[in-house]
Amino acid sequence: MAIPTNTYTRVTAGTNVREDLIDKITMTNPEQTPVISASGTATAENTFHEWQRDALRAPDKDNAALDGDDAVATAKTPPSRVANTCQIFDDVIQVSGRAEKVKKAGMKSALAYHKAKAYKELQRDMEAAVLSKNVAVADNGTNAGKLAGLGRLIYTNALHGGSGATPAHTSGAATTALTAGTNRTFTEALLKTAVQQTYTTCGETPPQVVMSPAHKVLFSAFTGIAANRHNVQGAKQGKIIGGADVYVSDFGSLEVVPHYIMAGADYVLGLNTDYIDIAYLRGFQSSPLAKTGDSIKEQVLVDATLRVRSEVAQFKIDNLVP
Repeated sequence: MAIPTNTYTRVTAGTNVREDLIDKITMTNPEQTPVISASGTATAENTFHEWQRDALRAPDKDNAALDGDDAVATAKTPPSRVANTCQIFDDVIQVSGRAEKVKKAGMKSALAYHKAKAYKELQRDMEAAVLSKNVAVADNGTNAGKLAGLGRLIYTNALHGGSGATPAHTSGAATTALTAGTNRTFTEALLKTAVQQTYTTCGETPPQVVMSPAHKVLFSAFTGIAANRHNVQGAKQGKIIGGADVYVSDFGSLEVVPHYIMAGADYVLGLNTDYIDIAYLRGFQSSPLAKTGDSIKEQVLVDATLRVRSEVAQFKIDNLVP
């Protein structure tokens, strides 16, 4: 049908129509940092943060002494002294005078909005660094300091494919890179081996296994010894069970945590966060920077490192097909 002549329509109104913009800003990116959140917190007093680790000798079933014999001392070794480097995670927000003054949708202050957003982004940066295979890098004035991640610090219970290897970290910071290996599929057999090895090494089972979304899908296909059935009573509808969140091993239960930051990763981490700390040299903070014109500038940062007090209580299954 034709529009009657001289009808004033929405098209005719053109620029006379007010915008339809909701007074809200939606961010759909995940904000969770489950590993940092589950870890302990500590204070670092230097950029090179050190701690000591020790271990009991192997049990000796033949430890027997003669009645009345002289007491003879056995050789003792000091604790190992290891370290990690503090890393500065930072962002700078610069907002012009007009951008801060004008009326805005979804925010009152552009500076405050972007500062709050930056804090969340720095938390995600820290989580990514903690989960990474990054080696420790010392700040020498040319290269920025970096912390060594869990993928580098876990070496005793590290399962690799082919010639892959994680160098031991028994003194100083972990600065030597991993040896490349051959990727293979993540299987239940690998998980069982890692759990058993960790239990044998330290007598505990890591309660949490962190993995990529792709590896979580493979995990849900592990058959174990249970039938994949769900009893349905009466007229209720049945349920299709397509995933699993807990693995009950011979040595304890493990909560499986899929992690969005690990998407594309070629390794799985078994973590006991009772022995993991985030040591802060400087907590989350913001500082105004000098004005250089018609704008406001602030820097937000956090200065911290990763401390693994017992790496034998953790495991890593490396060289997996992503």
